[in-house]
Amino acid sequence: MLSTRNLLKILANTLIGVALILIWLRFVNIREVFTAISRVNPVLFLPMVLFMFLSAFLRAARLKIFLSEIKKIPLLDLVFLNGLAMMLNFFIPIRAGELAKGIYLNTKYGLHLGKSVIWMFIDRFVDFLVVLVMAAILFFIIPTSLNITFIIIITIIFFIGLFLTYLMIYQATFAKKLFKFLSYLLIEKHVKIYFERFSQFILEAFVVLRRHPRDLTLMVLITVLAYAADGAIWYFTFLALGHGQNFINMYLGQLLSALTYLIPAAPGYIGSAEASGLVILSGVFGMDPNLASSMTVLFHILAALFVLIFGLISIYSLKISLGVILKKALGRKGGYG
Repeated sequence: MLSTRNLLKILANTLIGVALILIWLRFVNIREVFTAISRVNPVLFLPMVLFMFLSAFLRAARLKIFLSEIKKIPLLDLVFLNGLAMMLNFFIPIRAGELAKGIYLNTKYGLHLGKSVIWMFIDRFVDFLVVLVMAAILFFIIPTSLNITFIIIITIIFFIGLFLTYLMIYQATFAKKLFKFLSYLLIEKHVKIYFERFSQFILEAFVVLRRHPRDLTLMVLITVLAYAADGAIWYFTFLALGHGQNFINMYLGQLLSALTYLIPAAPGYIGSAEASGLVILSGVFGMDPNLASSMTVLFHILAALFVLIFGLISIYSLKISLGVILKKALGRKGGYG
């Protein structure tokens, strides 16, 4: 059963999703959206599905490199593990996918449960860094509706994130002193103790990124290619609607879309996907709201079908009990120490 805390999170996220749908409906003509979708070219669904799989495959390849010095795990296992995580994150968007991956690596390969879960979030953190790097670069190349202040803020956040990552990986002693100093700013005793323990655990977990520059470069390049695959999905979705777009704009759009995953979302990303798509495509690139929403809704439907089918295939291929995984990830006794 879901813990009360997770149940409340899902309920709160659902309410947010409903609110976003209501806001989204005020900016679009829903009839025009569904009329546009009814005229779609289904032949172009094939490249969209292929790029969806390629995106998942590339991230599995990155995870294999990421874990290579800890445990040699077959690439196919990681591909299906990513499929399982995608399905859980899509339908239970409270980071259930990362928890499930950590639990699987613990039960199947004997890796430390707490560190496995943290490693999965660090793997996603690599995604986040690449998003900031590429977005900071592309914002200075691609004309958008955003002002220079926003672009500068993104660039500053990138450099801060990169600097903190460097400290935690290569200057752990200094980072430990920094976390110690920050703990002095916390007043409540129990919060301070928890912060110190958690920061120490994070520093130990980040050791996994202390790798040869070749491995780190390869991980970054694979992530860049994964987002190119994501951009191609949007590119072909617009083509299916009969409205071709500049691929590099779609690449930047997917980078910005990835940032919206940091915001709480309803199950199935209902509301969140539509709202973020409208903000990015219409607000940033100045696209017609109905066209932007037509692409977003079509993409959302196809992504949901792909994630569900790929997720079920992954569960069967990994030969795991989804019930057991969910119980451990979302249940009352879900400690990861």
